Amino acid sequence: MRSPEEIVQLQLDYYNAHNLEKFAALYHDDIEILNLVDNTLIYKGIKTLRERYTERFKLVDLHAELANRIVIGNKVIDHEIVKGIHEGQVVKAVAVYEVEGELIKKVWFIYE
Repeated sequence: MRSPEEIVQLQLDYYNAHNLEKFAALYHDDIEILNLVDNTLIYKGIKTLRERYTERFKLVDLHAELANRIVIGNKVIDHEIVKGIHEGQVVKAVAVYEVEGELIKKVWFIYE
């Protein structure tokens, strides 16, 4: 059985490889993506995740670099530096991944 940290690292690797099938396979069908600041739902469901990342993975220069990681039980907290979303800009983000079994069930994001 893979640990929560291994699951989150795999999804980061698949994100950087722009591999939608393997990336999406690590998420629960009822995945919830939330705003970390106010806990509001950004979107829900694997279908919506697939639609959003189909478009994102078309960005040729898209790449996320892990700046720091903290693991607490089934929660993995990543500080990520993302390039390629907006031309010439770097996006700093914190993502809190909640893993159940071997699937990511919830993610909270905050961006700078």
